[in-house]
Amino acid sequence: MSSNNLKIKVFSDEKTTEVLKYYPLYTRGLVAVGEKEWCFPYNFTTFGEELYNFDPRPDDTWIVTYPRSGTTLTQELVWLVANNMNFDEAGRKSLPDRFPFIEILAIIENKEDARKIINNEKRAENSINFVREQLSPRFIKTHLALELLPKIVNSDCKIIYVARNPKDVVVSWYYFQKANEATKFKGNFEQFCDFFMNNRMLYSPYWEHVKEGWAKRHRPNTLFIFYEDLIKDLPGSIRKIAAFYGKSYGDEQIAKLVDHLNINKFRENKMVNTLQRGISAKPHAFIRRGIVGGWKDDFTPEIETRFNKWIVDNMKDIDLVFPC
Repeated sequence: MSSNNLKIKVFSDEKTTEVLKYYPLYTRGLVAVGEKEWCFPYNFTTFGEELYNFDPRPDDTWIVTYPRSGTTLTQELVWLVANNMNFDEAGRKSLPDRFPFIEILAIIENKEDARKIINNEKRAENSINFVREQLSPRFIKTHLALELLPKIVNSDCKIIYVARNPKDVVVSWYYFQKANEATKFKGNFEQFCDFFMNNRMLYSPYWEHVKEGWAKRHRPNTLFIFYEDLIKDLPGSIRKIAAFYGKSYGDEQIAKLVDHLNINKFRENKMVNTLQRGISAKPHAFIRRGIVGGWKDDFTPEIETRFNKWIVDNMKDIDLVFPC
């Protein structure tokens, strides 16, 4: 099947059959989307064309990430920087309403599961229309690879791509999918890593996702940042993002935003941690540890050896280096 040059086919290989044993909600299987065969549940076929052909506005901001790469932190940071540090509105209006997740319905197989997770009736009914109807300037979150956003890539709207070391990504992604009502992953961490490295994971292939963002980093409307830099130098990252918007803030304002984004406060902030009702564990399943290098607590020597080889093999053709 295809939609306006967007190729979609059903994965039918042995690895996919193995993966589906651990995802009881993916009853219709997985599909490969686009030239790079991005992995999605079958429900993506319902929304793929609409997402692929979504019309941007010049004053849009799109945050693009592979999942669990610091998306939520970046959303709150960017929204406040772009909106003149309007903490009052940020305290009244949830982040998913200010900065909606455009394709959320495309990655949830069951409508009832969507309603469990999405606490806004309009977003639960049609997340794409919800974004389309937002007043300008719109702020939009997506985990879709840039290949699947051709109109956005070829527009003048702002794109902020955030990348994170894949070892920390896979650990955070694993715990999230274990707790999430929309995925309910039933396997163990070793199996999850295997599926991740073999591109049978939602939004994978990971490396192609990051490489597409890296390739666009020199465009004037695109800002590529590392999650590790956000954590290690949040004030500097705030200034960098402010400059991207042509704004400048004083030390006191920046210090207030740094305090607002402190991981302990952030986790308890009900305006940003709104997905917890769709998480079967405590709130930290959504906003988890927020650290760099936490993967060391979960990797066995065997998994680390496999991962290191996988990283080396996939970074041979790129000059990207993750901050340590």
